[in-house]
Amino acid sequence: MPPRIVSGALALGLAAGVLAGGATAAEAESPQFRVKVPKHLSVGKGEYNKSCAMDVWVWGTEGSAVAYSKAYLIAPDGRIPSPLVYKKILPGRQVGWGVGCPNQVEDLGKWRVRVIAYDRKGKALGSREDYWYEKYDTAIQNGNAAPEPVRAGRPITVSGRLKRLNNPGTGYTAYPGKVIRVYFLPKGSASWAYMGSAETARDGRFRKAFKAERDGYWRAYFPGTSNFDRQNSFDDFVDVR
Repeated sequence: MPPRIVSGALALGLAAGVLAGGATAAEAESPQFRVKVPKHLSVGKGEYNKSCAMDVWVWGTEGSAVAYSKAYLIAPDGRIPSPLVYKKILPGRQVGWGVGCPNQVEDLGKWRVRVIAYDRKGKALGSREDYWYEKYDTAIQNGNAAPEPVRAGRPITVSGRLKRLNNPGTGYTAYPGKVIRVYFLPKGSASWAYMGSAETARDGRFRKAFKAERDGYWRAYFPGTSNFDRQNSFDDFVDVR
């Protein structure tokens, strides 16, 4: 099975502006950490190879007592991917990981980066963690609010089909047994109102009828799970006459 960490140290060089906001000498006495990770990564949106490629960056901790730092990449199940146990970083320097596409369900979930700063004697001075989530993509297909237009007081039905990316090799498949929330945005308003919910059938299809009262936009929303991403349908405007 190919490793999901597609490269080792991507960069090792001086990082400009490590201390955010230009820390003073007094502030520099305490360790200054800087980690850059994407907060969310949905695998499968757009072009697959591009959408799930990203970089995780760590800068060597700054501080008058800091001699070096160690950076660890920690998987959702708590393991530290081997052989990348940790990376040693000098203050102000930069290292990174290139994170590729997950190739198994175990790769999905909350990934963490932990940085520990040490003094010249090897004593830990402090640490910091940051994280991001990796999930497979979902899609709401054929989202629709009908009929259009509709008479006031008559039913309007919101429908569509929820799919998920189970495996990059097999593509998107039906996602049954999931709750779809339906929202309405009245014309001229800035606030979406929750209207009700529907559950997806075995083929991923859902439908829910509401009473038509005002012109506005209808939206179906899937809140996601620990392994599959949240998703909105396209907003559909309905004229009520």
